[in-house]
Amino acid sequence: MGGVSRSSFVRTADGHAAFRGMVSLEHNGGFCSVRSPDLPDRLTGGDAIALRVRGDGRTYTLCLHTRTLLPGTSYRCRFTPPASEWVREVLPFADFVLMRFGQRAGISPVDPTAVMAVSLLVADRQEGPFTLEVAEVTLTVSPARPR
Repeated sequence: MGGVSRSSFVRTADGHAAFRGMVSLEHNGGFCSVRSPDLPDRLTGGDAIALRVRGDGRTYTLCLHTRTLLPGTSYRCRFTPPASEWVREVLPFADFVLMRFGQRAGISPVDPTAVMAVSLLVADRQEGPFTLEVAEVTLTVSPARPR
């Protein structure tokens, strides 16, 4: 899109994966993303995605993609894992927001069975290096929320 940010998604020496790179603000930049190949199965059996991650204090976004969405559109949910600490982030499907090119695109709820791919995004417009280590991504049942 004209920016010069760069990123990769690589296996680490300890067998985890890492989304890492360098965000640049040059040429109207300020974000990096990485997308999975198409998922082999539909997402069923849970109402949330659980991630076991170790962050760097930055805010990341998990994006869900379906075949029916226009290019640049995805369901997004932000999370901010603490720096240098493994945590379990539970992202209920009800918390995902339909977005198109960074702008809210409606209130349509996500249908997990329609998800064909997922992506990670860092888009905080903060120049510099980033690393999000990922040990596990699973479907789960979200904990009950207080009323």
